[in-house]
Amino acid sequence: ALKPDVTAELLSQATLRDVSAGETIVERGVRSGDIGYVLDGTLAMIQVFEDGKQHIVGLLVPTDIFGRVFDGPSNYRIEALTKVRLLTFQREPFEQVLRAHPEAERLFLVHLLDEIDAAREWLLLISGRKALNRLASFLAILARRSKYKQTGSLPVVHVPLARKDLAQYLGSRPETLSRAFHELENKGILR
Repeated sequence: ALKPDVTAELLSQATLRDVSAGETIVERGVRSGDIGYVLDGTLAMIQVFEDGKQHIVGLLVPTDIFGRVFDGPSNYRIEALTKVRLLTFQREPFEQVLRAHPEAERLFLVHLLDEIDAAREWLLLISGRKALNRLASFLAILARRSKYKQTGSLPVVHVPLARKDLAQYLGSRPETLSRAFHELENKGILR
């Protein structure tokens, strides 16, 4: 969506990075020197509490950007849930491109608005009274936001979380989540 010269300027600063599952990319409370763009894989935004407990508060999938431009430290840890391929940009040169090219800054701001919409969507998801509703909403969001394979007329969605992590993410217990998966299967909604 950017002019070729702006795209070329950004790409000249980009570094391709492969990250293994489980690797921490950004620590909570640390001002990262990089801005990242997810090309492939899934990252988790993890809130770590004073007592050491952790909770996944969001997922980053291909085309998502992370890193606090023009701001301070991260409010959460970012960790790879799967093998991930990223484009990373050093923060200061990236900020300079945004300042010098209003169309790039506008595109970045539109992305931030998309993140706000995703957060509102997440609030709707977790407000579902039943685990079944939360799971169905999560799967619909994941199908829309991630690259999925098409098998015939049906999408095949990869869920990048272990069952216990997904249960925690959806405010449920693993056993309840299993029952919800089976109920969606029994209703013919998923296989």
